[in-house]
Amino acid sequence: MQPEIDFDKVGYRVRLARQRRGLTQAELSELVDCSNNHMSHIESGQTKVSLSLLLKLSYALDTSLDFFLLDTPYARRDALIDTEISQKLARCDRQTLLSVNKMLDVLLEQQAYYYKKENE
Repeated sequence: MQPEIDFDKVGYRVRLARQRRGLTQAELSELVDCSNNHMSHIESGQTKVSLSLLLKLSYALDTSLDFFLLDTPYARRDALIDTEISQKLARCDRQTLLSVNKMLDVLLEQQAYYYKKENE
């Protein structure tokens, strides 16, 4: 038996992605060729969004399908984390990137230390 998808959460994530893009429901509806009423029902979880419409939403909102399916067994969490980290790093200037790199080195050394201690 396949796990169920929580369409309330999918709708919430559609609304979140739409708002992050600064779009109204009407603007997004037009981009994906559906009615404003239908978009409202998707965002509120009253309607199950079809795969074809979810693909259109993903494209229109420049957001991965995994984002919409987060909290379901169908999402690839590692891909979401990679994307989120990449987006944050893209906003950093050179000095901040150097600092982040040093922090990562320290964290990896710490991880190796604790891993070694646990396995002794």
